Amino acid sequence: MHAPIAIVRTAALGAMGVDLDSIAAALRSTRCGVGIADALEQAPAIAAGVGQVDLGIHTVADGDSAQHAISRVAASDTDRAERLFRRALAQLLGADPARTLAVDPSQVAIVVGTTLAGMRHCGAAMRLEAAGHASESLQSYAGIPAGSVLRRAIEGLPIAGGAITVSCACASALSAIAHGCSLLRSGAASCVIAGGYDPISEFAYGGFSALQLVAAGPLSPFAEDRQGMKLAEGCALLLLRRLPDALARGEVPVAIIEAIGESSDAHHLTQPHPEGRGASVALAAAVSNGTPDLLIAHATGTAGNDAAEYEAYRTAFGADLSRIPVTALKSRFGHPLGAAGALELLAVLKCADAGFMPAGLGRPVDRQAFPEIDLLHENPRPGAPTRVTVLAAGFGGANVAMSVIRGVGASAVPENTHAREASRVGIRAVGCVSAGGRGIAGLEHLADCNTRDVSEEILAPLLDRARTRRLALLPRLMLAATRDLCDASGLSAHELASIPLLAASWHGAAGFTEQYYRDLLASGIDLANPVLFAESVPNVGSAHVSLGLGMTAASATVIGTRTAGFEAMFLASCRIRSGEWKRALIVMADESHPTIDAVLGNCTGSNVRSRSAGIAFLMERIDSSTGNSLPEVMEIGRAQVDRGALRPGVSGHGGTAFPEIGCVAGPAALALEIARPRTRDVAISSADPNGFVWTVQASAHGVLQSFATV
Repeated sequence: MHAPIAIVRTAALGAMGVDLDSIAAALRSTRCGVGIADALEQAPAIAAGVGQVDLGIHTVADGDSAQHAISRVAASDTDRAERLFRRALAQLLGADPARTLAVDPSQVAIVVGTTLAGMRHCGAAMRLEAAGHASESLQSYAGIPAGSVLRRAIEGLPIAGGAITVSCACASALSAIAHGCSLLRSGAASCVIAGGYDPISEFAYGGFSALQLVAAGPLSPFAEDRQGMKLAEGCALLLLRRLPDALARGEVPVAIIEAIGESSDAHHLTQPHPEGRGASVALAAAVSNGTPDLLIAHATGTAGNDAAEYEAYRTAFGADLSRIPVTALKSRFGHPLGAAGALELLAVLKCADAGFMPAGLGRPVDRQAFPEIDLLHENPRPGAPTRVTVLAAGFGGANVAMSVIRGVGASAVPENTHAREASRVGIRAVGCVSAGGRGIAGLEHLADCNTRDVSEEILAPLLDRARTRRLALLPRLMLAATRDLCDASGLSAHELASIPLLAASWHGAAGFTEQYYRDLLASGIDLANPVLFAESVPNVGSAHVSLGLGMTAASATVIGTRTAGFEAMFLASCRIRSGEWKRALIVMADESHPTIDAVLGNCTGSNVRSRSAGIAFLMERIDSSTGNSLPEVMEIGRAQVDRGALRPGVSGHGGTAFPEIGCVAGPAALALEIARPRTRDVAISSADPNGFVWTVQASAHGVLQSFATV
């Protein structure tokens, strides 16, 4: 049994209220939070409405047209993500954050999830660019990455133990919480802030509308005539500690995280598995200790999601399904994307403290299609559930389910007093693609190569052309690097299927994202390109790798910083050290792009010429019987390299070794260092311009010894 994690403080804001007290009060009524979208950058032709947070600064004046109001707001509301995030942090930490956290800042980490991070800055940048304001445009572009949003939100707060953003679309918040728990269990942090956020945006609205997923009428979960979803925004944050630590401080937990289940469908980029296979696996793990007293459904109101989710319920709960109350709160909040799951869970816990279970809205449930579901509809039901389970599912097939114990039940959760010896983590294999070629040999040759991009000649033998020809470059690089790793190590498809996956990228699918957004501005929000949208979401890399290689375990993408590759390796190492995972596949990539070059050049005052590359690591737990003798990476690499030919300065400090290949730079230097014969340990550092310096220490035999942040 994993050590229980206590939720000691909570904060949230969404379309139903700007704090949990107001949210609970609204959920006792029959009010719906979906309404006029005056903070959306463009006005859609059909005013379907969105779930907008009242930030108290923008309103539609009398006589002001909706289009004029939207244009006015768009010019001054680009930092909406940061403001949502900052307001939730202020609620969570109070007037004296240091006193609330009550530990050394080096022991405080933050892991948050998001679907689109600072994408509102992209639209603003393109509008400024079109108006001839080049300098302001570059500054706005710099606000897009998740690392920029995160650093602006936590500026001045005593958080020095790491700041990481993960993305797996609408499962992002629960995924971030799962990783936050592993930081605590592994001893990497003693206090973690976790959760998720997303603002409404034309980028998301146009994309989901193009996929025909936005409902014109009410969001009606599990109804016969359900039309789809309503876009929304929000932020939900939890302050987490190990249960013994919380009790020692005299803190009364809001709830205890009992179990978390994670999976991937490996089925389709934008559609769930019709039998709900991945969701049922996640649910089964989350409820392994008992049937919930209340189930919070993902329930987007789309035809595919609700049908697949119901099948997952039937598989996970069997005959118990009809006895489990189910609530579907996106019909009240709208769909807050990266905040989903966490926002709904915190709202339900607040309602349960007040003695009721909130109900959803919309049209009545389809009893013929969903005969066994006990869906709370319109009227709240009296009750104070002890065990609450929440499910979230996202684009790319990521599923996360979590069960918590609240109230008096929290004190009954047994502490895990068994002292587990911290696992050691080794790097078993590496796969690479770069302009220099495949494998470690390609990385070594990259130092003398002036080519900007990975050629089709290098990628073609590693990819299924029929399945990847329309993919963005980013997932193609990740797939190719993973294939190179599999070829090098002999890893079979059967073995790969059960390995958790963490991808990483600083800038994501930059080429497709720019093309999608420019088309969106040129054609309007009602004529967005659905293919480009699906290929532009930040988790497209982990989505395509899990889909293309049949990987059905947990998956997510670490996004938004130059150190994202090291951050992904750090999260995997915590999951392995805590005993949650035995091994993990880490794959990272970045595309070259002229806009990235211009933005980085403007930030650094130097000429930048980015290059594309991808690298994959297979990390695994080292058992005591194995000892400290993992094979050296070079010896299991596909191509053998004359180790004496490795040039001085190619490896060393990851922040300067390959600065032009983004988040791959530091890990590429690490790969080269552990590939060369040596008897000494090595430390590789990589700096994120927005904040932290990550240092990775590896032993002479490829064992990861520690991660540190400055």
